[in-house]
Amino acid sequence: MNIIGLGQAGCNIADMLSRYPQYSIFKIDADIEGDFDFIGKYGEAEERVRTYSVKSQKDPEEYEKNVPSMKTFFRGIKGETLFIVGGSGHISAMCLRIMEQIKDKCELSVLYIKPDTSLLSKNKSLHENATFKILQEFTRSGLLKVLYLVSNTNLENILGEVPIIGYNSKINELLVSTIHMINVFKNSEPIMGKIEDPVESSRIATFGISDIEGNEEKSFFSLDRTKEKCYIYSINEERLKTEGDLRKKIVSNVKAQAETEDMKVSFGVFPTNYEQDYCYILNYTSIIQ
Repeated sequence: MNIIGLGQAGCNIADMLSRYPQYSIFKIDADIEGDFDFIGKYGEAEERVRTYSVKSQKDPEEYEKNVPSMKTFFRGIKGETLFIVGGSGHISAMCLRIMEQIKDKCELSVLYIKPDTSLLSKNKSLHENATFKILQEFTRSGLLKVLYLVSNTNLENILGEVPIIGYNSKINELLVSTIHMINVFKNSEPIMGKIEDPVESSRIATFGISDIEGNEEKSFFSLDRTKEKCYIYSINEERLKTEGDLRKKIVSNVKAQAETEDMKVSFGVFPTNYEQDYCYILNYTSIIQ
């Protein structure tokens, strides 16, 4: 799977995902150090992590106007690709024109990190809102496979008290571990249930977590009118062998969600060697947020 990080937020998350060998990493930011410069020459670094430095610009309009050709940088890219971008940075204005260069080569999805908009200046708030809306319209038109929405505020609320130093690292760790584990299980065979693909129109999504009993679901973005849910149960193998009422608990929770929320619900159960059990959630909707 390819991971493209644009801007500081996107590159930070891409860096964390680079620890896993399943991902090929492409990082793009202003004046970033790396093995690939705007002239288009590689250094000697391993090509699994590529870095592209663009010239710093004064505003979003200048970034959008000065998007370079990245054909050489993206050479050989194909297959499933996740493009990660934060909404507040001026450099996010480059995202559509960058994606235009690779959309015919990749199965392209976007992970959009929505900042706390109450802390943004007026100009940054307007830019963020425009980027947020445009990406959703592109997704609904079918140009993107899925648009995953994540709110920094939601992540902070899930974690509770987060220190100022290391704040971004803490919330990114939660996000990255969730994304990675969901990707692992999507490519594994469950011992019970099946991870269903959403319907064609449900292209706007977010992640969530819960305990196995489903007592409290914590969403990474507060979606309006969730239409579909997929529960991914990661459970210690010994517990799966010995706990007689576990199947009944899981089925009961899934049925309750389907009946209460009037939505399509699927699930998969996966054995692990981890002591801690988790339930990861994918929420989908077709409604513009």
